[in-house]
Amino acid sequence: MKVENWPALDRERWEAAEKAGAFLRHSGLAANWSSSRRRIAEQAYGQWLAWLDREGLLNAEMPPQHRVTPERLNAFISELQGRLSSYSVAMMVGALKRMLDAIAPETDWSWLRPACANLKRIARPSRNRLAHMVEPKQIFELGLSMMEDAKRDQSGHPMRVAARARDGLMIAMLICCPIRMANLIQIEVGVHLLHDGDRYRLHFGEDETKTRKEFDGDLPPILTPYVEWYLREHRAILLALGEEHSTRRLWIDRWGTPMSEPAIRAQIKFHTGNAFGRSIWPHLFRGIAATGVVDEAPEQVGITSDLLGHSNFQTTAKHYVLASATRAHQRVQSSFLQARKEALERLRNRSTGSDNMERPTVRHRIRIVRKGGSHG
Repeated sequence: MKVENWPALDRERWEAAEKAGAFLRHSGLAANWSSSRRRIAEQAYGQWLAWLDREGLLNAEMPPQHRVTPERLNAFISELQGRLSSYSVAMMVGALKRMLDAIAPETDWSWLRPACANLKRIARPSRNRLAHMVEPKQIFELGLSMMEDAKRDQSGHPMRVAARARDGLMIAMLICCPIRMANLIQIEVGVHLLHDGDRYRLHFGEDETKTRKEFDGDLPPILTPYVEWYLREHRAILLALGEEHSTRRLWIDRWGTPMSEPAIRAQIKFHTGNAFGRSIWPHLFRGIAATGVVDEAPEQVGITSDLLGHSNFQTTAKHYVLASATRAHQRVQSSFLQARKEALERLRNRSTGSDNMERPTVRHRIRIVRKGGSHG
């Protein structure tokens, strides 16, 4: 249920919770939330209100806290579990509790904490992330190769060429600066994408990130000519297909409008699936980037929290460093396979004449064994 369709009392309380403080007035509990956190809380509360409405339990005149009972919450969670992953259920219920804290702060919601903690504990990934892992350099090379293919394409289809150049730049940029999907969508030229000397950089303010932490990430200079090429030619071609010529949004679809989240997600999964035989969704780029640092430059592991915009390394290690154990196993296996290869090579050299003794034939060896009797 969208915010504009909420009961009037709920809307009023949410607006009050979002208001910043002023002279002789305290800030609402949600005043310092990031736009991402507010959006998730609104979605969770909208799910709750929609469920109440479907069950015939939504009394618009009743204060929000009076609609919440343990029995209703259990039924709501069961309904969510029937259609969402365990991670999504845990996130949804946690966001619902935050919303209730904000719009009904006079109520003690501590009894909801065990439910949130238990849902987090039993949450399991809905997808096998390790099965979709690819080295960061392979993803970067895919993005570059797509842009080079677009340069060589003489097919006479400007829109198709422009879309391939756009998608290649998107993939290369995302593995270099693995930002969240909400930020990837909102990139605006001159606002978030800024030119700085020989390179471009991405900048998002505190109120634009999930963690309320300012993000500033440089793109490598090798991408500079590609960014300028896309801005100068292909973005202009795509914009000409629609009527939103004044938009600053970086990613434009084939209808000349800013790309939506489903469109960006679909394009990235399509191209990575074709290239690697397994699709990589945008959020997994963050895990791949962090794991790449751990595997290739473990002495610099401390930079991964800044790379992903986290406030501490514990969050990065828990949720995003995925394949370091697998890589360790691979290295151990490589070491003993290499040792085996070297041992076989020594045996081969010894048997092919490193000394002057003639190697006995099979028949000779049999004779030796027979002659030796029990000692053979």
